[in-house]
Parts: sequence; structure tokens; C-alpha cells
Amino acid sequence: MASPRPDAGGMVREMSSFAVTPEPVVDEAHAWLLTVTGELDVHTVVAFADAVADVIARGARLVTLDLSAVTFLDSSGLRGIIHASHDVAARDGHLTVAGLSGAAQRVLELTGLLEQLRESPPATAEHDPG
Repeated sequence: MASPRPDAGGMVREMSSFAVTPEPVVDEAHAWLLTVTGELDVHTVVAFADAVADVIARGARLVTLDLSAVTFLDSSGLRGIIHASHDVAARDGHLTVAGLSGAAQRVLELTGLLEQLRESPPATAEHDPG
């Protein structure tokens, strides 16, 4: 259930529910889909980062964020996405986005990150040494 919280102007507004739902991609080894729902902001970014860390720990090398149900994305959420991308890349992986809500698309376009996050992962060899 949503609970009220003050916004930057001191006005109280309802908090939306937030969730990150991880699903392994059946057709592709080491690939995960993370469906993000609600507001990705200063109040929820730690839960988002924990979900990303969890799939990385499970061996994720390709992480796709479905942001179609994101209702709000602030600078903390944006920073969380950037950190997630770097964390996946540090393990020879790639993070991409799909299914953007209007809120997520506007922020990612304004910051110039949308093109970078929509790029296909680099080609990999058929043989996985790990």
C-alpha cells in the first residue's frame, strides 16, 4: 500500500509501489530481464541496485531493464541505472533497456543515455570459457 511522503516542494504525495522482478531469459544463457515497476528514485534505488547485484551474482552477462511501468525517474534512479550498466560491464556483460515508459524515455533521452543503453551487446564467441 502506498504511503504519503513530502516532495521537493514540501507537498505530500502518495508513494507508488515499487518492484523489480527478475526473470531469466530462457532462450539465452546468462541473460536476465528485470522488470521495474513504480518510481525509481532516491527512495527505491537501493532495492534496484540489490536486484541488479543479485542477477550479476547469478551469472548474468546480459541484463535487459524493462522500464515500461516506471512512473517516475529522478537523478538517483538515473545514477542507479548508470552504476548497474558499469557493474554488468565490469563482468564482461552488457545492460540494455526496453519497453520504456514516457517518464523513463524522457529522462534517458535528455541525458543522452538512451542510445547507449539501446545498443546491442558486442558479439561474443560461441564458446564460453567460464
